[in-house]
Amino acid sequence: MLETLSSQLQQAGAWAPILYISFFLLAALVPAIPTPLISALGGSLLGFAPAALYGMIGLGLGALLALNLSRRLGRPVVIRIFGKKTWEDWEILLGVRSPLLWGAIFFTINTDFVVMAAGLSGLALWKLWLTAFIARLPWIVAAAWFGDLVLISDEYLLFGLLIGLAALVIINFTRPRLQQLFIRRQLKHDDTANSAQTQQHATLEANSRKRAVRLEPEDHPS
Repeated sequence: MLETLSSQLQQAGAWAPILYISFFLLAALVPAIPTPLISALGGSLLGFAPAALYGMIGLGLGALLALNLSRRLGRPVVIRIFGKKTWEDWEILLGVRSPLLWGAIFFTINTDFVVMAAGLSGLALWKLWLTAFIARLPWIVAAAWFGDLVLISDEYLLFGLLIGLAALVIINFTRPRLQQLFIRRQLKHDDTANSAQTQQHATLEANSRKRAVRLEPEDHPS
């Protein structure tokens, strides 16, 4: 897949920037294409600055596409695209209402599925889009820089490969733990909210009983 994209980008000529941006839209729909790899591909063929600039545009448009599709078409379409098993692993996070927590999720688990799944949450669409853009932007810039190293020298490339390999090992090692951490935090938040709601209902019921007792007519001896 990546070789096909690289070949198309090389043959695009003046249309290469537009084609490069369209790859980000494709990545929003095809989970097998990670956006950092697209950015690295752009860095190797276009150079760092163009790849980073056009990558920002592609990242923003891709996130907008993913969020709107999931919000408008609903859960069945998301499950069909990414699979039931993947969906079950993330469904619990739809209750997240904090942009900061979503930002942490987008940054640490940098997959387009998470962005599309977030579209089914109750958070405002523009907040999700802005959070996804800001949180994922460092990956795009870093990947474009890494791809540009290919054009400089083999020494820089080797250095970049070592950094990239170390980053991949750390990410793959910590990703399941981070996912469980986010899920536990959301479950704790749900339990707290349910407890507060139950306590509120109990208080309202007790107050209603007190008012009912006050309104009952008193029995006077004849």
